[in-house]
Amino acid sequence: MYKVLIIDDDRSTRYMLKRFKKWESYGFVIADEACDGKEALQKLKSSHFDLIITDIKMPGMDGIEFLQELKSMKWQACVIFLSTHSDFEYAKQGIRLGVFDYMTKPLNGDLLSEALERAKTYLDEEYLKRTKIEAEKKQLTESAKLYYPKKREKTLAACLLSGSPQITEEIESTFVEITEMFEGDLYKIGILLNTMLVNLSEEIYAAFPWLQKLEGNTFTFDMTDAQSIAEMKQKFLVYINSSLEMIKKYELHHADSVIRRTCAYVIDHVEQDIKLEMIANEVHISKDYIGKLFKQKTGCNFNDFVTKVKMEHAKYLIRTGEFKNYEVSEKLGYSKPDYFSRLFKKYTGYTPTEFKKLYNNLV
Repeated sequence: MYKVLIIDDDRSTRYMLKRFKKWESYGFVIADEACDGKEALQKLKSSHFDLIITDIKMPGMDGIEFLQELKSMKWQACVIFLSTHSDFEYAKQGIRLGVFDYMTKPLNGDLLSEALERAKTYLDEEYLKRTKIEAEKKQLTESAKLYYPKKREKTLAACLLSGSPQITEEIESTFVEITEMFEGDLYKIGILLNTMLVNLSEEIYAAFPWLQKLEGNTFTFDMTDAQSIAEMKQKFLVYINSSLEMIKKYELHHADSVIRRTCAYVIDHVEQDIKLEMIANEVHISKDYIGKLFKQKTGCNFNDFVTKVKMEHAKYLIRTGEFKNYEVSEKLGYSKPDYFSRLFKKYTGYTPTEFKKLYNNLV
């Protein structure tokens, strides 16, 4: 059965849709309802819906704004608009945004049946496509396991972490080997290169866990959309070189790098009241010099970095469910829970209590 979400501020419209007796005969079940786009987005965070039937004009977030949010978040769903004849201009906006169908109010049972039949055909076709793609990916993954150039990946990782200029030559050799292995099949090569890039990024973050807190998740890529071997090779070079630049930016290729040691110290002592003087004593350099160097190399003030690391650790502590808010505050070295809550809300957009509720609703 395909799951349906109904969105309408008019309770009578929602009631009429739920009373329609042919949902199951077309392969649908009404799973939930919402009174506007905002409420619907909250429900979509914790549940998947195959078909969404939404009014266009609603207070709060209307149907057009809701559809725009869906598109920006890349949530996949078949959407049918409900509108009056006077809303036709809005309906045209929806069509431009990729709405599947629209129906006019008051609802007509025969027209609803026809719309559901079209939606069922569309969803069945999409399901078959996804199934086929997943089967192909599984087959490619199994193939990659047999032929995966693990030695090449290890060499690339070593070149990255050491900042070696030989990495360009190594990329050339890797590309030749992979291209010959899959006889120029772009899609298969792309899948394997994606796997390699994921593994390399994970290796970097495993070596320097604090790096993600400074840079965020910078490794987003898709090699399978390249139109030629040359384009794919160029994209691969760009991704690898951006990783290499990041390594050099923080002087991670130097074992005794001040930035490297500073960041590692903050991670290792996240539950303490960290001061720049503590780092200075650790690396035997003046705190003023470290502060300036840190800002110059990372683009981030030292105190802002410490706060960022502490807030990330706070998110982890809250998710465990083992600590009250004041206990999280104390563990992170904040004597005043109110101050900690203000910092946490500024960083995440939620108070610790709101974050806990949101997380509990998602798991």
